Amino acid sequence: MSTFPIVAGGGAVVVAAAALVYRDATRIDVETGSPGLWAALVTLTGGAGLATAVAVPDAPVPGVLVLVALGPLVYALEREDSVHGDDPADPTRLPSDRDRSDDSATRDASRDAGASNGGGTAERRDQIRDS
Repeated sequence: MSTFPIVAGGGAVVVAAAALVYRDATRIDVETGSPGLWAALVTLTGGAGLATAVAVPDAPVPGVLVLVALGPLVYALEREDSVHGDDPADPTRLPSDRDRSDDSATRDASRDAGASNGGGTAERRDQIRDS
């Protein structure tokens, strides 16, 4: 079996992945490094995985896949950090809850105030009964 189709196909995939990473890194303006460095990392790890698969036919497939996935994974982690910034984590909210309306925020604040004032089930039962 010829290795040319493997090298050509794998090389095309690596170049396409690097181009996508470069385009995305330019679009979101990554904080660490430059778009060219992130594309180079993806090219380096993908090329190393491709070279390993071609040069060592008995190389374990999981190891080759880890090597290939390393560059895009590290870029994805940096992308996530660049997009969401250095805001401190809020353990009471999901990241998707950032854009809630003022009505729901007011409702949550009043509910939280009742809970922090010792608002147990007896008080809540009294409120329901009185209304």
